[in-house]
Amino acid sequence: MKKEIGRRSFLKGAAATMGAVAAMNLAGCGTSPSSANETQTEGQAPTDATAGIEPVDTYDCDIVVCGTGIAGMSAIVQAAQNGANVIAVEAADIPGGNGNLIGGCFAHDSSLQKEMGIDFEFPPIIANEMAATAYRVDGELWKDLYDNSGKNLDWLIENGVKFSGQVDDYGTGGIKSMHYFEGRGGEGYIKPMVAKAEELGVQFLYSTKAEHAVTTDGKITGVYAQNADGDWVQVNAKAVILATGGYGADAQMVSRIGYDPDNLWYFGVEDNDGGGWRIAMEMGAKDFTYHSADNAHAYIRAMPHEQPDQMPNCGLSMCGYLVWVNQDCKRFVREDCGARNFCQQNPPRWNQKSWYFVFDIESYKAACQMYGVDPEEGVKIMEESVATNEGDCLYQADSIEELAGFFDLDADALVAEIEKHNQFCKDGVDGDWSKDPSFLMPIENPPYYITKPETLFLMTIGAVFTDINGQALDENNDPIPGLYAIGVDGCMLYRNVYTIDVPASCCGNSVNVGRHAADHACASL
Repeated sequence: MKKEIGRRSFLKGAAATMGAVAAMNLAGCGTSPSSANETQTEGQAPTDATAGIEPVDTYDCDIVVCGTGIAGMSAIVQAAQNGANVIAVEAADIPGGNGNLIGGCFAHDSSLQKEMGIDFEFPPIIANEMAATAYRVDGELWKDLYDNSGKNLDWLIENGVKFSGQVDDYGTGGIKSMHYFEGRGGEGYIKPMVAKAEELGVQFLYSTKAEHAVTTDGKITGVYAQNADGDWVQVNAKAVILATGGYGADAQMVSRIGYDPDNLWYFGVEDNDGGGWRIAMEMGAKDFTYHSADNAHAYIRAMPHEQPDQMPNCGLSMCGYLVWVNQDCKRFVREDCGARNFCQQNPPRWNQKSWYFVFDIESYKAACQMYGVDPEEGVKIMEESVATNEGDCLYQADSIEELAGFFDLDADALVAEIEKHNQFCKDGVDGDWSKDPSFLMPIENPPYYITKPETLFLMTIGAVFTDINGQALDENNDPIPGLYAIGVDGCMLYRNVYTIDVPASCCGNSVNVGRHAADHACASL
């Protein structure tokens, strides 16, 4: 059966939420944590990967966009406004993916900023970002974002996207580039953009997951997608734009970044399992996963963790008051490394066989207070957490020596390390790791605690090498005709660490490259 492009209403309201509000705009929270899927084989797909597929429906269009998040909707609306026939393929039964919970979008020189008299220059931004990534990113990508973001934001407003009117520095003390959506991304961005797309004649195929490339003479000419009934559909297109939300749901793929796949607590969108990456690999695209950044932080399974931003659990890894030790009972980093950017806490942990938080009741109370939890209420939470001890990962004792025994650590070594740390606190200078003096708090007031945290993981950023137009690149850095990877599938603003120094830059990039990909694909029709 062959179908022409038509209009289709939501199967469910686009404003439906997909989980709780995420910590500091951590994107893509699902309604509950889950184990991740097994990884797929890297590289070129077997020649018979699609041999057994018998589509029950076939669709024809100019451009197929796989995914309806921030980037996907940007590409969809732009391509439709350019006059292209567009089909949107969405794995979930509602649109939005990670975009439903995004808090806001980056822009420079937007109409909102002009009204508020907000301005900032590009050179300090690029100097900071290049230094933060050891000059491994392409500065042209940042410049392109800076130059186009104001126009992009005004284009969003013209297409019905709702902003709250608040523009600030997102608490970073830096540039005021964060434009907050009204009611977060699901309400302020996704719902109006889908309405605009439907107005323009875009057809949405929900509960339909793109899995393989359709090829003709070695060139991508569409996608095979599987629906909720397990049936295959074939979408023929002159250009394929991948915007599938990354691969956070695949623990084995995530382990390439540096994480232990057995200690990941995935709290993201279940369909973000690398589907777009696999299609790109089938077409010979260059793999970016070993350079991916991510949204993740340490958490303690024994403490309340219904939401990714739940305090005080979330804050313990960011505050700096606790002492971090590895399997040898040695501190291995300044513990306030995640105080300004929570993502910076992650790389130091990748180098350890195992690692632990050690703290006392007073440092714990200080952490609670820092993140808005009444210290006495925090104590009750801790007492209940130790008593139930989900995951057997949190213990209390009256001495440091006793703490060591819970994880078979060297008691003498742990005592010596804590004593050394306490002396640094008295001296007012961290002689090993230069932790900010404001976080130098001695561990000397029982009860004492030790925990072995895990990693709460939300999303990956970057999977396929791309150019400034979002074109997927091959191993020779040449564009693959007709194939694009945008959003977090193709974001190359960062390397390994999501810097967060430029508020909402990831979202701004998704809008920017989504429009670029649509324009480039339309010009090639």
